[in-house]
Amino acid sequence: MEKEEFSDRVQAKRKDLFAAAYSVVRNTEDAKDAVSEAVASVWANLHKLKDDSKFDAWLLKAVYNEAKDIYKRNRTASSIEELSEAFSYDADMENVEFFDIISRCGFDKKTHLILTMRFVYGCTLEEIAADADIPLSTVKTKYYRALKKLSRTEGLK
Repeated sequence: MEKEEFSDRVQAKRKDLFAAAYSVVRNTEDAKDAVSEAVASVWANLHKLKDDSKFDAWLLKAVYNEAKDIYKRNRTASSIEELSEAFSYDADMENVEFFDIISRCGFDKKTHLILTMRFVYGCTLEEIAADADIPLSTVKTKYYRALKKLSRTEGLK
């Protein structure tokens, strides 16, 4: 993958990457840091990617890992309004609301990743298992339990 294609693919996903990072760190600056560090890391290790079709999932996983590391270091929280302000120039409120809902439900990090890959990136459960290196049975169990919990969440229909 050439530098221009890499840049185009990252730019196409920048809002989703930011929202995913923010859902972990709950702080605009930390989310920006997580995305930029993850993108730099992915660029530096791009030669290790054997299948370009797995790029989006690989990038998302890198963002999650970086966001988790930052969260562990800082443990600060922010409001959904701050996230909205960060996206005010061209907000995709559907994804902001999605990440807010799954954050409020208190899902663990694997479930969070599975739901994001399924609903934001449109991956199949089999693709999620392969890309995230999680057994398919675990992916299915966490996914269906999450759907059940979401169906009981007040305010969702």
